[in-house]
Amino acid sequence: MGKLKRFSILAILLISGTFCFANQISFQIVQHDESLDCVSEDSMIIEDSVLNNFFEYGYIVTNSDAAISESKAQDEKLYKIGQGDAFNGFSDYFIQIRLYYERTEETLSAASDLYEIDFSITSVKTGKKIADKSMKNIKLDRSKKNNLVKISSDLVNEISKALRAYKA
Repeated sequence: MGKLKRFSILAILLISGTFCFANQISFQIVQHDESLDCVSEDSMIIEDSVLNNFFEYGYIVTNSDAAISESKAQDEKLYKIGQGDAFNGFSDYFIQIRLYYERTEETLSAASDLYEIDFSITSVKTGKKIADKSMKNIKLDRSKKNNLVKISSDLVNEISKALRAYKA
């Protein structure tokens, strides 16, 4: 009876272990803001919120350092670096999130306004680009403290939809 019991426990552990698998995502924040030469606090809030939201969706999450870009060529260079980090970290997917800020007459003394977010999703194993989407006309309300968190939540929701559509 001892051998049968051990075999049954081992079989149950192996079967339940296959159901506990989670996808690993690596993402990178790329900031486009001509008025700043370092990553803004808004970008860091979005990065932290995206990390937390992915974790709540059940993903294993890592991220590359947030960076500043001034051109599409620099975006591509950062993309290759981030995808390499994702590959070396054994991630399933790499996501580059590009944040576009603009400075207007009203924001000359304050932070620039976020007006667009683009993201690209790539399967790290195959190198195939899964999605390349954009969220435009973002309404940033600086009077509400959690507005960036809400925007990040919407972003993660859009990315999750694209990942589910890819898996289906």
